Amino acid sequence: MEALQPEERGTTQIPSRPEPAVPVDAPPSPAELRARRWMIIGGSIAGLLLVGLIVLLVFLSISAYQATEAGVTPSPSNMVVGLLRDAAIIFVAFETLIIGLLLIVLMLQIQSLTVLLRDEIGPMLEAANETVRTVRGTTKFVSHNVVSPVMKWSGTMAGLRRIFSEIGKLRRKNDGA
Repeated sequence: MEALQPEERGTTQIPSRPEPAVPVDAPPSPAELRARRWMIIGGSIAGLLLVGLIVLLVFLSISAYQATEAGVTPSPSNMVVGLLRDAAIIFVAFETLIIGLLLIVLMLQIQSLTVLLRDEIGPMLEAANETVRTVRGTTKFVSHNVVSPVMKWSGTMAGLRRIFSEIGKLRRKNDGA
């Protein structure tokens, strides 16, 4: 059995949803540009500090081997351990500095989020609450002034119609008897 194409079955194909009208090459917003700039600056500083640490270790190791050749220090192994200890201390200090800077950036981001919530989201929520209060008041007004009287009138009319239909049945019964 052959599979029928959609046109042969008498159905129309649903057109695909249009893509959102966001240009692919949209220019970045000022906030994105600022974030990129800070990322580049931070990455450059971190890279320079890392290169400086490596250069410092190289100079320290050269001076340690020169000192051992001159007979100033007891042994090269003690010098290597001392260099590694010094490098670890420098690395921990550098890491602490970076963590401190990142905590400052985090605090600034939390502050901007707080400002956003207070200045933009708060008024939007207040407007939504005002709209809900207006709808609630309108609903009460329509219910009290339109729906209730119409329901009472409809009930009264249905009762009167029923009374008249019963009276009509009684007359026909009395006339036919």
